[in-house]
Amino acid sequence: MREFLRPEPCIHSMGTCPGCRSQMREEALQHAPGRPIVLLGPAPIRVRSIHGNAVAYTVTDVLVEWDGDAGYHLRWVASWLVRRCPSQERTAA
Repeated sequence: MREFLRPEPCIHSMGTCPGCRSQMREEALQHAPGRPIVLLGPAPIRVRSIHGNAVAYTVTDVLVEWDGDAGYHLRWVASWLVRRCPSQERTAA
């Protein structure tokens, strides 16, 4: 699926500011593959070897966000690839 990029006008360093993260989430929700349902609080998940948070979901996909080596990432991922993690596993990584 398509990864949502940091807004062009953002002049911040490699880190993505909270305002830009919010703008990226709004854009991702507008391009959802179906009707998105926003979670009340981010849920810790794992997609392959990446640990992140589920922000929203549709019938077929999950909106996943994570901070990696290259900064903040936001992407719709097929739900069958996503595994929910207990919060203990997330903090141990």
